[in-house]
Amino acid sequence: MKKTILLVEDNQKLAGFIKNSLTEAGYSVETETRGDKAAYRILKETPDLVVLDIMLPEMDGKQICQTIRNEYTGKILMLTALKDIESEVDSLNLGADDYLTKPVAEAVLLAHIAALFRRPKLAEKIDHIQLGELNIDLIQSKVSLLGTPVEFSPSEFELLALLAKNADHCLNRDNIMYALRGREYDGVDRSIDLRISHLRKKLGDDTQKPYKIKTMHGKGYMLISTAWDGK
Repeated sequence: MKKTILLVEDNQKLAGFIKNSLTEAGYSVETETRGDKAAYRILKETPDLVVLDIMLPEMDGKQICQTIRNEYTGKILMLTALKDIESEVDSLNLGADDYLTKPVAEAVLLAHIAALFRRPKLAEKIDHIQLGELNIDLIQSKVSLLGTPVEFSPSEFELLALLAKNADHCLNRDNIMYALRGREYDGVDRSIDLRISHLRKKLGDDTQKPYKIKTMHGKGYMLISTAWDGK
């Protein structure tokens, strides 16, 4: 059976070239241009390997790694124009298995992909996120604040986990809908705003001037990593 690859690249000309190369090498290849939709597709389609750009619209490659790595056990190869050491180190620390910079020779890309497929699949998963006094158990879908359990519905927990995985990054309604449901926000559905309101109340945020889950006016929502110190 052919190995499956999801290529996440917003440059359509480059994506077409890479897809042709990988297809000729015997892989089954799909492409995606949006970062937030890629996060959803990776978890839904579970390709054997993801070739992932960093600079993507709506959600960058590093955020995608943060969002999917706990649940996705396949390989992640960063393929990016960013050549700085910090980007490479950050990507690897966030869960990428390999890092290549553009432009890259076709033979080199194919060799790195073949090498990744020789490695065993990732077995260990991140079991929780700790932000100050906020603890999110990703395995059992449980949350505690200041050591006290907080009850959430499945959809509320799902949204909280997404915000926490992307702490200090603003996610708009489209980002959230694509990452969680694989479709765009229709401009009418208020379920996200309602869930945000529930999260704030249950987590002791100031509902008049929220500082734990902030509303970035005209942009979206951001969970602040430094706001969970128990005060």
